[in-house]
Amino acid sequence: MLERREQTRLQTPVLVEFVDPYTGKPERSFTHDISISGMRFPTAVKFQVGEEMPFALELPSQQPPFHATGQIIWIREVARLGATQYDVGVRFRWVEDPDLQRLGSFLSARLSGQV
Repeated sequence: MLERREQTRLQTPVLVEFVDPYTGKPERSFTHDISISGMRFPTAVKFQVGEEMPFALELPSQQPPFHATGQIIWIREVARLGATQYDVGVRFRWVEDPDLQRLGSFLSARLSGQV
C-alpha cells in the first residue's frame, strides 16, 4: 500500500473533544495517531466526509488544550460488539501558529524518544 501522507503520524493518545453535530452533546475520544497535518480517532458519531468540525486537543502533560478546525477526509465502520463505532480521518484546516508549534514540538519529542 502506498503511503499518501506527507507527514509521519505518531501512534499516541491525545485527548480529542468535540460536539456531536447531530445531537449537540459534547464527545471525547483519544487519537489512534496524530501528525502535524491530521489525526485519526474512534467515535460513535457518524461524521460525513467533507464536513468541517472544531476540535479541542489536549496534549499529554501540556496545558491548556488547543483548538483546531479539521475536515473529515474518511470514515470507516469498525466491527465491534454493541454500538457501531467508526474510525475517522481528519485533516487539520486551521490551527493557531503557537498551537501548531506546540504540536510540532510534542511530536518531535515523542519521535526522538525524549518523552
